[in-house]
Amino acid sequence: MTPRQKDVERKLPPRIAEQLADFKIYLQMELGRGKNTVYSYATDALQFAVFAAEHGAKSFAEIDGGTIVEWIGEIHNGTKSTTQSRKLSAMKSLATHLVDEGVWDKNYSDLVARPKIRRNVPEVLDAAEIDDLIAAPQNGTPEAARDRAMLELMYGSGLRVSELCNLKESDIDAKMRIIRVCGKGEKTRLVPIGDYALDAIDAYRKVRKELAKKSSPAELFITRRGKKISRKTFWYNIKKYAAAANIEKNVKPHILRHSFATHLLRNGANLMAIREMLGHSDLGTTQIYTRLVNDDIYREYNAKHPRNKMDVETPDI
Repeated sequence: MTPRQKDVERKLPPRIAEQLADFKIYLQMELGRGKNTVYSYATDALQFAVFAAEHGAKSFAEIDGGTIVEWIGEIHNGTKSTTQSRKLSAMKSLATHLVDEGVWDKNYSDLVARPKIRRNVPEVLDAAEIDDLIAAPQNGTPEAARDRAMLELMYGSGLRVSELCNLKESDIDAKMRIIRVCGKGEKTRLVPIGDYALDAIDAYRKVRKELAKKSSPAELFITRRGKKISRKTFWYNIKKYAAAANIEKNVKPHILRHSFATHLLRNGANLMAIREMLGHSDLGTTQIYTRLVNDDIYREYNAKHPRNKMDVETPDI
């Protein structure tokens, strides 16, 4: 929580401030939410608490469904649907907590409908672009070996950038050909690892000691100073290699994860298996990749079926 938020919280009625503190503990200890989710939900709950206090509430016990509806209505204008949805998710968690604690006799957040979210289709790289990107680190330095291993692993196993940077040497089981990944909410999953990634990691491990002269942290991927590599550094590196490979797309770390899922789906992989490998809690998040595959089907049909006009647009699915 920022100093400004702490100052705002101190000005709240004592009982509301106490209940907000309990809510954060509930998110961390009972639900096992990650640090970023706890911060976001606590911020949204604080915003709602300020609104309620300004309307005379001294405790959440004095708040009813009308207050929630009024608050959601107030933040509706000028707020993206994704932000509205997150705020409502925060309210649902807060409401569940308050019902469990006996503060509310029913879940008032059920009175508010979740806004419809249109998910943008992710951009992906094709197979040739993947090859060019992974081949870009080639100056023979330990950093180049590290970066090639990171690119191979992120594309080969579909990791999030935070999961990649936090990966420990002990998380890789080369014999079983799997890696143990600690994802969102501290949830652990097992993900297959391919030959190219294993070979690249093996090559990097041979020179890793040149980067770990002063210390050797548990994390696999480290900097010249012997520290865990940061997400920011990896973001900078992937942009550099994309430029070197003459890739015109807007290449960001997540594009490798998107490409991993899309290429698997295009080659017939089961959507549920892809969901497990990506660590998605909601199948709907994984289903966004089916839109890319469906686009492929419609393009092929429009271009090649003899009884179809060439200028038919791909439907918005």
